[in-house]
Amino acid sequence: MNAATVTGVGRTSVPPRRGTLLVADRIVTLGRARSEARAMVVRGSRVVWVGDDLSQAPPHEHRLDLTGCVIGPAFVDAHAHLTPTGMGLTGLDLATARSGAEVRHAVASYASQHTGRVLWGHGFDPHAYPDALPGPDELAAVSGGAAVFLSRVDGHACLVDRRTLASAPLARAEGVERDAAGEPTGLLRREANSIVRRWSVGAMSAPELQSARSAAVRHAAALGIASVHEMGGPDIMGLDDFDAWVDGEWPIEIVPYWGSLDVEVSVSRELHHVGGDLFLDGSLGSHTAALCAPYADRPETAGHLELDDDTLADFFEEATRAGLQAGVHAIGDAALHQVVRCWRKVAQRTDASDLDAIRRLRHRLEHAEVIPPELLDDVAELGLIVSAQPMFEQRWGGPAGMYRARLGEERAAWSNPYRALADRGVDLAFGSDSNVTPMDPWGTVRAAEHRHRPQHAVTRLEAVSMSTLGGRLAARQERWVGVVRAGMRADLAVFAGDPYRADDPRDTACVLTLVQGRVAHGDAPLPDAPNR
Repeated sequence: MNAATVTGVGRTSVPPRRGTLLVADRIVTLGRARSEARAMVVRGSRVVWVGDDLSQAPPHEHRLDLTGCVIGPAFVDAHAHLTPTGMGLTGLDLATARSGAEVRHAVASYASQHTGRVLWGHGFDPHAYPDALPGPDELAAVSGGAAVFLSRVDGHACLVDRRTLASAPLARAEGVERDAAGEPTGLLRREANSIVRRWSVGAMSAPELQSARSAAVRHAAALGIASVHEMGGPDIMGLDDFDAWVDGEWPIEIVPYWGSLDVEVSVSRELHHVGGDLFLDGSLGSHTAALCAPYADRPETAGHLELDDDTLADFFEEATRAGLQAGVHAIGDAALHQVVRCWRKVAQRTDASDLDAIRRLRHRLEHAEVIPPELLDDVAELGLIVSAQPMFEQRWGGPAGMYRARLGEERAAWSNPYRALADRGVDLAFGSDSNVTPMDPWGTVRAAEHRHRPQHAVTRLEAVSMSTLGGRLAARQERWVGVVRAGMRADLAVFAGDPYRADDPRDTACVLTLVQGRVAHGDAPLPDAPNR
C-alpha cells in the first residue's frame, strides 16, 4: 500500500519521505539561538530541520553520513573578477615570477603553446624585482606573433608589446610611461591601461572567454564558495562579459555589479545595485590610489581622483532615489574622504538628516585600504559596508612590504583596520579581488586573524562570519540565506576535519558545496547544480 494513501475515514496519511539528512561531526550554524548541531535535513532549496537528536528529524528519502567532516555556511567572495580569474587558471599566470627575466621567459614558454590572437597574462608584481621589466620589443620577439597584454597584479597597470602599442588607440591617452628619450616603455597606467585592456578583450575569441568563465565558477565551488559578487565594468571586461554573467546559468550564485555611472544598465537588468568597482582612484602598487599627501617613495605624485565631487554626489543621489545600493572602489585616504563628503552632500539634498535614506540601502566601500582614524565614525554613521580583502595585508603588509614603501610608517600603520571598523559596528564583507589575490576562503580567514599589526586583527569566528554572512549582508540577502537554520536557503560547505578549530585552517579540503540545495561540488544524493 502506498504510504501516502488515505485508507479510511479518520486515517491520516504518512508524510512523504523527501529530502536528504546530512549527519556530520559538527554543524557550525553562525546563528544566535543555536550555534552548533549535528544533523540537518535539506529539502528542495531549503534547510527544513537542524538538530542533534536524529530521531526528531522529519521524514527524509536519503541519508548522507559525513563522518570526520564539519558543515557550515558556504563562503561568499564579496569582490572578484571571474573571467580574468578563469583566464589565469587556463592561461598565463605570472604570480610566481620573481624578476623581469622570469616574466619574459614565461611569455616565451606560453607563446610556444598558445594559438590565440592575444597572449593574456596576469599577476606580475615588480615591487621587489631585481631587474627591469621586459620592454615592448623584447615581448614582441618572444610572443610568436600574438599581441601581448600582461596585467599587473592589481589590474591598474599593464605591460604590452610593440605591436600592441602601435595598434591600440593610444595617441592621446594618459598613462603611457616613457623613458628618458621619450619612447614608450610598454608599461601603461590609468586611461592607457583601460584602453588596451578593452582592446585586448575585444580581440579574444568567444570560446576562450566562455572556457575561462566555466573554469572560474568550478574553481570557486571546489573551495566551498557558493556566491561571488562579480565586479564588472567598462574598463574591466566590458558589457558583453557582464551580460554573460547576468544571463548565464552557473553552478554557483553570481551577484553582478556594474562599475560605471550609468544607473540604467542596472535598472534595465533588474539589478538592485550599481557601481561596485566604480573607480574613484587606482591602486597603491601602481601609485594611482588617491592620497591626501604624496607617496613616500614617489613624492612627485599623490595619485589621482577619477571623478569630481559633483559627479560622484549626483551618482550617489541618483542611485539612492532609485532604491539602488551603490558601491565604489576607493583605496586611498583622499578617495575615502571624497566618499564621505559626497554622501554628506546627498544627505543634505534629500533632507535625510537622520541618514536613514542612505543607511537602509547599505552602500558599499570596496577595498578602503588607507582609511584614516578620523573617518571611522563617518563610515559607521553612514551605514557603509566595507568590502575588504585580507590577503592584501598578508601580501603587501609588514615591515618590508609594499604598504610601508608606498605610504611610510605612519600611514601604513592604519592600513585595513578591521578591528577598529568592527568595534564601531561597521559590517565587513570579505573577498579576494581575484585575480589580484587568489580565491582562498580559509587563507582569507587566517589573514584577517593573523595581522602584522595585531591591533587590527579579528577573531577566527569573526573572520568566518565576515567571509560568509558579511557577503550576504552586503548583497542584502540575509533574510533568506546565510546562517544555518530551518527555513533558510541551503547554501552549505562541508570540510574535512574541523577548520573552524584548527591551528591553521588553510589547505582544508572542501568535500561538498551546496547552492540552493543543489550540488555544485562533490557528491551527494541531491540534484546537481546547473552546468557544474
